This record gives sequence, C-alpha cells and structure tokens, in this order.
Amino acid sequence: MLSTADAQAQLVNEYFPGSIPGYQANLSSSVVNRIETLGAPAGVEVGDFVIRPEVTESAGYNSNLLGQPNTGTPSLSTSAGVKVNSDWDRDAVGVSANVNENQFFNLPFANYTSWGTAVGGTLDLGNDALSAGYSHQKNFLSAEDLGVTGIVSPVPYSVDDVRVSYYKLFSRFSLTPSFEYENFTFGQSQGTNPVNYDGLNHQTEIGALTGEYAVSPGDAVVAILRGTAAQFNPLAGATLNNYNDVAGFLGVDYESGSVIQYRALIGAESRSFTSSNQPTVTTPTFEVDAMWEPTEVDTVTAIVSRELNDPASPFASNQTITSASVQLDHQLRDNLFIRGSAGYAKSLSPSNTVGVSDLNESQVNLGARLLWNVARHLNATLTYGFSNGQGTGGSDLSLPSNGGSTFTSNSIVLGISIFD
Repeated sequence: MLSTADAQAQLVNEYFPGSIPGYQANLSSSVVNRIETLGAPAGVEVGDFVIRPEVTESAGYNSNLLGQPNTGTPSLSTSAGVKVNSDWDRDAVGVSANVNENQFFNLPFANYTSWGTAVGGTLDLGNDALSAGYSHQKNFLSAEDLGVTGIVSPVPYSVDDVRVSYYKLFSRFSLTPSFEYENFTFGQSQGTNPVNYDGLNHQTEIGALTGEYAVSPGDAVVAILRGTAAQFNPLAGATLNNYNDVAGFLGVDYESGSVIQYRALIGAESRSFTSSNQPTVTTPTFEVDAMWEPTEVDTVTAIVSRELNDPASPFASNQTITSASVQLDHQLRDNLFIRGSAGYAKSLSPSNTVGVSDLNESQVNLGARLLWNVARHLNATLTYGFSNGQGTGGSDLSLPSNGGSTFTSNSIVLGISIFD
C-alpha cells in the first residue's frame, strides 16, 4: 500500500478491509491505487475462491517515538495477511486475517503486536441486497496519535464490530437501513508510569437510514439519518460518559466525471449525556472528498471533515475532530510512483474531570513515499514522515511528562512486500 499516516483519532468507526463484503470500501482513489489494482496479480484460485496472501518486511528509524526527549529508535516491522474472496456471479463472501509485529530496538518496552480478522457476505436479491459482517481488531494507541493524553508507551485496545444492512432499490431511489454494534476494550500502558485506560471501555449501538436518489448514472443525492447509544464501563466510574446521539446529513455523490469527482456530506450532530453533569453537545459535522485528475499520470485528492467522536482519553467526555489533507500521486515510470501529502488536524476534548481544563491538540503531518513495482509479486517502498503535535489543557492531571501531547518526530522506513 502507498499511503501516509494522516493525523486521526483512534476511535474511528472503520477498522475493516474494503475487500470484505458487508463492509463499505474507502471512497478515496488515486493514480497509484488504480494502477496497482489493474496490474495486481489475480491471486491463487481454489475452486470458487481467490486467495491473496501478502508478507511485508519494513525497517526504519523514528526520531521521537514516544513524544518524549531521547526516544529516537531504529525499528523493524513484520506483517503478514491473507484475503479470501468468493468468485461467484451473484452472492459474495470474504474472509481476511492479518498480523503486524513491531520492534523498537532502543525501547523494547514499546514493542507491540497487532492483529485482526474479518468475515462478511452479501446476498443478491435481485434489485435488493442483504449484507452482514463481523470484525475483530487488536491494536494500540500511541503517543503520536491525535487527541490522546498521558500515553508514553503503547496502550492496547480491541474492537469487536457486527453490522448488517439491507439495500432496497425503487427505480432511481434506494433506501438502506443498517444496524451496527461495537464493543471497545482498553488496557494499560507499560513502563515506569503506567496509565490504565479501562475508563474508555464501552459499547455502542448504531442505527442508520440512508436514502439515495440517482440524478444520472454515477451521480446521486444522498441523505443520512443516524442514531447512536453508548454505554461506558461502570467498574471504572465512567458511566457519566453514557450518551444518546442523533445526526443527520445531506449531500451529493458525483462520480461520473472523468477529471473531477467528489462527495460532500453536510449535517449536524447532537449528543446528550445521561449524566446531568455533562452538557449536551451540538455541532455541525461534514465531510468533503474531492479527486482531480489533471493528467493521466497525476491525481490530486483532498479531504476536509469535522466529526464528533467518542473520547480518546479517559479524562474527556467526547472529542470533536476537524481535519484537512491533500495528496498528490504521480506516475514517474510504468512501475515507479511517488506520493506527497500534507495534513492538518485539531482535536477538542472537553474534560469530564472537575478542575481540569479541556484537552486540545493540533497536528501537522507531511509525508512522501516512493513505490517501485519490482516484479509481478514484489514491490519496494521508501517512506518519509514528519509530524508535529501541540497540546494544551489537562495541566492539572497527574500524568507522565508531555504524554504525547507536544512533540516533533521524523521517520524514514524502507519496506519490501511479497504478494500474490
């Protein structure tokens, strides 16, 4: 994959591979993604299924891994994954699994292994379709993530997700009711100043109704209504974060253009807490994705968004993320591609602790990556990343110094991938 890590909160709703039926793929597109897809090997066919394995080995250096002075370290990452998809004419089913081991030679207590698995399927019912999926992910919050507080060494967390949706088509108009259940479980950071994040343990139930009217082939008007309920860990005294949430969005999805394509969703969200100590939060929310292809070898993508998230700190009641990013992909040769990216993001995390100020952080991220398709089953990447985070608030908390809120880091990584 040719991508740079954008500033983002970890408690996002999407943890799932787009190739698994029942999970919506990312809308983003680029020269690199398109050419990789067209030139990728077809996988190994076994009966009515296609198996696509991949192994990647990456080595590099991060100048400030933990958001603390003197935490530069060389690193080694080993990842392996496999995707299995049906090759049927109508219905579809897919399974994926992946594991990623990360070693930091100067900071062995920060080593971690993440993994995940997902299964999903779609049942074709003529003009209608029924989709369902399940995913489990084991991952880690890190000091350089946006909007977290008090983290030095990685904090483990796991996410279980179940979702089901039904697509109903009425000529040009379609309705898609959906339901999703998520369960988040957090652990404790390691090292000399551990912080327990079990106050973030929670479960959410999300119901949504999406309506879409096709103005012309590839172009549509979209409306979304969504309701969410969340229950936090009572054993950690976090029930004051329990909430009910309603949101509505209206927008357009324009995909028929050969030079410019875009999606724009604009709306509002209101979150009321079951605790009288927490004020209701009402905020505008939006997402605008645009893709411009000025030439056959260049693609520019831009994303601007504002969203209301669950808290990424046990000392906050919720989190509002505003972000903007732009990315340029260029094909240098038939098998050589380069990507440059820049992004800015800001998080606002209202405190849920008496006497503690709100937690705020802004991040600037820059990146560049070179991808070389060496052979049909082999590619190599060279990646550079810069990240600067500035945090304010929460000064009355008894936390490790900085805790990842204020830092500057540079990283460089060389990776080799073998796939089929």
